[in-house]
Amino acid sequence: MPEQAPRVLIADDDPDVRAVLSAQLAGGFDVVGAAADTDEAIALALDARPDLAIVDVQMPGGGGLRATREICEGAPETAIVALSADESERVVLDMLRAGAVAYVRKGVDAKELAALLHEALRAHVKLPDDAR
Repeated sequence: MPEQAPRVLIADDDPDVRAVLSAQLAGGFDVVGAAADTDEAIALALDARPDLAIVDVQMPGGGGLRATREICEGAPETAIVALSADESERVVLDMLRAGAVAYVRKGVDAKELAALLHEALRAHVKLPDDAR
């Protein structure tokens, strides 16, 4: 029996970015939702409980920081990967402090993206519910 593909949520306000990411992930990942803003990202993550959520740092409704915090709180089994064109140390550290396990720059090629997502899954610590 083949191993189940990791379930991924994509959250980015740019429909072109969502489409490119979905295409890049096809075959190796199961895209379970695509969100255009922070509120939608949080709602989809809490409903779908994906293995991974790729969260854009700059989104309407509070951005990636709010989405990351709320997804980590409500769906702690979901590993968050921050996505942005901004590579400033402050932005990266803020997202990691909020709960993201990895950071990826927009425009990364499909092979590198897949490798990073698999590494994020391996790095995500699965704690018992009472330890959260």
